[in-house]
Amino acid sequence: QAYMEPVVPGISANPALFTAIHKDTAELYYELVPFDAALAQAMSDKAVRIIRATEAGELLPRIAQSSDFHECRFCDWQDRCWKLVPEQLVAEGLPQ
Repeated sequence: QAYMEPVVPGISANPALFTAIHKDTAELYYELVPFDAALAQAMSDKAVRIIRATEAGELLPRIAQSSDFHECRFCDWQDRCWKLVPEQLVAEGLPQ
């Protein structure tokens, strides 16, 4: 919604429609999600920080101390994040 505001004036005044499908029953679920300008800006700022760090070859801090943390176990980037050992970080010029 935040990015559509210049194209569709007033769109942020209306909630977004979140839609999900129950995979077992094919039942549809709908929920109106109100626009939160502060959250939208915070997420945009976070994305910019991540992109800039990535472009600079910086390895950002992990969200956990161990690869068996529940969020890490399901992450698509687990190999990139956890398979680098300190020697590789130094060789790649990345902070340890």
